[in-house]
Amino acid sequence: MFKSDLHNTDENIICRDEAQKRTMNVYKAVMIYLLGGIVGTLWETLLNFMRGDGFVFCNGSLFTPFNFVYGFGALFIILCLRKQTKIWQVFFIGMLGGGAVEYVLSFLEELLMGTRSWDYSTYPLNINGRTTIPFMFFWGFLCVAVIFLIYRPLDAWLDSLPKKTMRVMAIIFAVIVVVDLVLTLGAILRYTARNNGAEALTFIGRLYDRFCDDSFMALRFPSMHIK
Repeated sequence: MFKSDLHNTDENIICRDEAQKRTMNVYKAVMIYLLGGIVGTLWETLLNFMRGDGFVFCNGSLFTPFNFVYGFGALFIILCLRKQTKIWQVFFIGMLGGGAVEYVLSFLEELLMGTRSWDYSTYPLNINGRTTIPFMFFWGFLCVAVIFLIYRPLDAWLDSLPKKTMRVMAIIFAVIVVVDLVLTLGAILRYTARNNGAEALTFIGRLYDRFCDDSFMALRFPSMHIK
């Protein structure tokens, strides 16, 4: 019994030490965001095919394939949980954190942009239509998979990349993502204002009306509804 307890203690110390050794920097954060965003887009696209809806734009942006919600979600999960070594801790923190993030993002989107990209009002055990208890369990299981099955080999792979190459790639993609995010937010705000009867008062607003009209926005953001 004593030897078994000692062995388990040694394993816990080793796991904790390995977790502490994992470092995070802005370049890694950018790469994690990109991978989370592209995987999220592919996942949502696959789900639509499985539902029989055919191809549906699921990237949630104007130009890049990196879904903002999944990108930031992956980054949030790893930043908060990467040093946790117990499965039950990752599960419960991920469950509560995932539900909270989903709720807050939905609230802020409606507050700031007047739109909602998801509404779970008809789902059982929903919380103001912004998240649901079953989905929170899903976030918990997803966090366990991300931390224990994906992040560790991913972190080792990122560490194996040439530092200069990763820095250059991260900077280039970060600029592209930021530009896309700014333009996407502008298009959504103009989309909302246009549907509320507001005329474009600036040159940029008129450009949005010309290149991001209602039919374009409905195609690129099919799940978005103006409140």
